[in-house]
Amino acid sequence: MTPYLNEQNGVSLPSSPASTNYALTLTPTHIHVQRLSPRAGKQSRLILPLAELTGCSCPRSPAPPLLVLYWYPPGRRRKGVSRHRQVRAYLAESRFEAEKWNAAVQSLLRGMDVKIDGKVMLPRPRRLLLLVNPFSGRGQAMQWCQTHILPMIREANVSYNLIQTERQNHARELIKEISLPEWDGIVIVSGDGLLHEVNIVTVFDSFVTYI
Repeated sequence: MTPYLNEQNGVSLPSSPASTNYALTLTPTHIHVQRLSPRAGKQSRLILPLAELTGCSCPRSPAPPLLVLYWYPPGRRRKGVSRHRQVRAYLAESRFEAEKWNAAVQSLLRGMDVKIDGKVMLPRPRRLLLLVNPFSGRGQAMQWCQTHILPMIREANVSYNLIQTERQNHARELIKEISLPEWDGIVIVSGDGLLHEVNIVTVFDSFVTYI
């Protein structure tokens, strides 16, 4: 595949005890990371599938011009697949380069075309509506949401509005009042009771989708 971006100079991992240079190449499906100075016992090449990235970021000035990748590679366990969060930060030669990479990766994660020339433009953040039943999960639903769900949403550069339900049928009332096309998705943190309350039905032509 023809790479969208190929950065071969001045890309380093700041957390490394010694200055280590990398070459990064972005394709439609992967980020290829090549260590330019291989060392014994160290992995010289890493391939990050975009499907395993939740998002990326470029910290604002006065922070260094970093490209930060949030990666959840699959691991093994007795039943199913577990994923453990990894954060990889690469230092670019300039803030423009870091922002260009950040915009390109975010565009690919959103299924959008990558624009290399011209002004760096980030895609519009997705918007999610989070409905949390604070009494669910033995009263731990909100804590679980703050610990596990919200960090991933922020890493994916998704904006959100979180509402805690206060009574039975509260969620049903909220759904009737909002304009659904304004949201890209609804996340429910609760048992099946809240899910049945929402019970959104989308009818388009000949098919029905239950969310």
